[in-house]
Amino acid sequence: MLRIHWAIVLLAVIGTISITWYLRTKNMDFLNPSGVDPGEDKQNTNIATGGASVQPDIPEAPEPYPILPEDPPEPAEPEVTPITEADLGDLETAPGLDAYRDFAREHPADRLFQLSSALRSRGYFQRALLAFERVVDTAEPDSESLVEASLGIAALTLTLPRWNVDPETEIQLTLTLSIACPAPEFLKKNLLDLALTLRESSGDQLEIIPKILSKGDANAPTDGPVALWLSPSDDEEVTSSVITARLSNDPELAYPTLALAVFKAIRSSLVRAGYPRAIDLDLEGPNLLKTQITRLMWRDFALTLDPNPARRLIEAEDLNEIPEDNN
Repeated sequence: MLRIHWAIVLLAVIGTISITWYLRTKNMDFLNPSGVDPGEDKQNTNIATGGASVQPDIPEAPEPYPILPEDPPEPAEPEVTPITEADLGDLETAPGLDAYRDFAREHPADRLFQLSSALRSRGYFQRALLAFERVVDTAEPDSESLVEASLGIAALTLTLPRWNVDPETEIQLTLTLSIACPAPEFLKKNLLDLALTLRESSGDQLEIIPKILSKGDANAPTDGPVALWLSPSDDEEVTSSVITARLSNDPELAYPTLALAVFKAIRSSLVRAGYPRAIDLDLEGPNLLKTQITRLMWRDFALTLDPNPARRLIEAEDLNEIPEDNN
């Protein structure tokens, strides 16, 4: 039996495959796709062969990420101008109620807060309180600044003595409440408490005499409307703005309602004296009286009612009982 060497068989197989592949592909063009005219797109011409390129043009794209410097500069901090000695004023003398008014007219509320902070750091708390008050009565603040100022005023007022220490210089005003029905007992107490709040809020500049005018109509509802105003004690012809409010039968609800009505009456009268209108704040009436009417505003409010200094030195009356006039 004839045996063929394995090497001859391997060479025969490779030769057969090579000859077959050559004969089948010798006329084929592997560099150009079939059915494509190389002259259709000059921009897509293959440089090596002159035929059409199957690789589409890709426009240049921007860098996916900006190239940053090795050490990027730190953001600049906002420059804060320090409070100067001139801004603080003459600390050796007692300030007036209108202290820092010129400063407040030239600077925003934030600057007044800086001034108050500088004064507190040196221990001048009465002056720091005045700086807070200028936010309310002189600057042009937003509601957030007014709330911040009210917190500062409330905190400092608790630690400081009343502004006026001479009872002989107190200005006496009458706080009048007009009601149709006979005045309930709780209303008398509420009005007395309100009068004391006004006096404390003014720094003891004002002596407030509460007064109730009742028509005595037994058929009138006890939760009906009431009217409130302030006037010089001996002159009912000169009054503040008159504000009406609906009274509540609940003593705890009646008091803040009365306080809010008085606040509106006073601020409305102060507008005629050149002060700005009050901004609505989410504060109850008693807090508005204590923090949104400054001691300077209380003084100027009294002047709008009684500009004659000779009429202010009126003997203080007993506040333990409220007179009730039944007309």
